[in-house]
Amino acid sequence: MRLSPLDIQSQQFRVRIKGLDPREVEIFLEQVANEFEELVRENGKLKEKLARLTNQFEELKQREQTLKETMMTAQKVTEDMKANARKEAEMIMSEAELKTEKMIEDSHRKVASISDQIIELKRLRVQFETQIQSAAESHLKILKITTDAIDEELARGDNIKYLVSKDKE
Repeated sequence: MRLSPLDIQSQQFRVRIKGLDPREVEIFLEQVANEFEELVRENGKLKEKLARLTNQFEELKQREQTLKETMMTAQKVTEDMKANARKEAEMIMSEAELKTEKMIEDSHRKVASISDQIIELKRLRVQFETQIQSAAESHLKILKITTDAIDEELARGDNIKYLVSKDKE
């Protein structure tokens, strides 16, 4: 059963002659409840932030896919342009040789430009993935710390229950 801050605050203990000081128990429970409530709020904020980052990551993945498709289309257009240049060169031999050379040079510049763009996009992708991974690892560490703190608080609560049950005996 999970404890809520309200459960901790509303916990009642039996009073015995040589038992625990009820005021000390109430103060401690109030402190535990306040800290637990803060951890629950912080955990919620972290979950929201993780969801936002996940959405951003998905959007960027979609953009990357669009860019890949655009690059493939550009490459196909370039290939189509080369094929058209060859056909025209066969029809008009003397003039076509000059035009073909010029078109091939233009195509190579475009391919080089597109290649440079691909390299840059790959670099940006690796950089983004590293940033996302780093952010995710940071959030996981924070969640681990929060979970460990909650587990520690729960263990303290179990110790108190154990001590109380010992006093009853």
